[in-house]
Amino acid sequence: MKNWKTAIKACLVGLFGLCAMGAQATTDWPTAPVTIITPWAVGGLADQINRAMSEYGKEQYGQPLLADNILGSGGAIALTEYVKEAPNTHKLILGGEGSFAIAPLTMKVAYKFDDFIPVINIYSSTFVFLSNPKAKVESMATLKDYIAKGKTVKVGVNGTNSSEALQTAAFLTELGAKFKLIPYEGANEALTAVVSGEVTFATTHASLAREFVRAGNVKPVIAFDEKKLVDEVYNLESVGDYGLDTWMTNTCAVFIRAGTEPAIVEKNYQALKNILENPKLQQTAKNIGLRLDIRDGKWVKDYIDSTMTKAEKYSKLVK
Repeated sequence: MKNWKTAIKACLVGLFGLCAMGAQATTDWPTAPVTIITPWAVGGLADQINRAMSEYGKEQYGQPLLADNILGSGGAIALTEYVKEAPNTHKLILGGEGSFAIAPLTMKVAYKFDDFIPVINIYSSTFVFLSNPKAKVESMATLKDYIAKGKTVKVGVNGTNSSEALQTAAFLTELGAKFKLIPYEGANEALTAVVSGEVTFATTHASLAREFVRAGNVKPVIAFDEKKLVDEVYNLESVGDYGLDTWMTNTCAVFIRAGTEPAIVEKNYQALKNILENPKLQQTAKNIGLRLDIRDGKWVKDYIDSTMTKAEKYSKLVK
């Protein structure tokens, strides 16, 4: 009897010890530098804001905040590699509707949305369809004329499993166009390609293309939105103005590995929220034409869930 009681006592002590260690681990996290991975090209909007955020990480985390890039397949390689991370990891990763709602429809991926916990949304962005000035396509009317001549519409896009790719394909399918999507490693590379004339058209972020539009290096044709895009640079009709539903707002959010303790998820949310609300960071975002859209993890999950339905519909348009 004595040995039995002793054994139970030892088990309980061990159990309480493990619980205490878990609580201590949560309290101490992070115990190493925190890294946020951008799964897209260096120089793009996501990369720029990620690197800007890293400048304010030490104050919020008590550890350096590092920015890294892992490229390939429109983000799928980085997200697949990230799934190898254990819960409570010191590495986070950027993603959006293209990563989780679109990629599984356009290619075989070795990850799923349930492998990740949304932490916070950073920004939202409208896409625009652009042309090289030599094409003389500057509106929906001139685009339809171009299509009517039987020309193949060659469009630079961010990979093959992105919001840009699927929206563009759905849009041009609705117009009855012959088209070819030319994949690049990032929205900025697609923009560079249309500016140089490597491709005749491109779909990219309105904010990223702003200065090139202002300089006349590219011509905006239409916005992928439900309403007109009007600001100091754009006065642009949208696909919604023509009764088309072929649009999705691009989001960029931070994710961490599923299974991570809620307290660590919350620590990350508060730290990143404080960084994004920093006036200096907000000025940096404004300088690069980025519209910060700070939302919690629940909003990110709900938004991506909703885009899955829309992406499924788009995929049927392009088959």
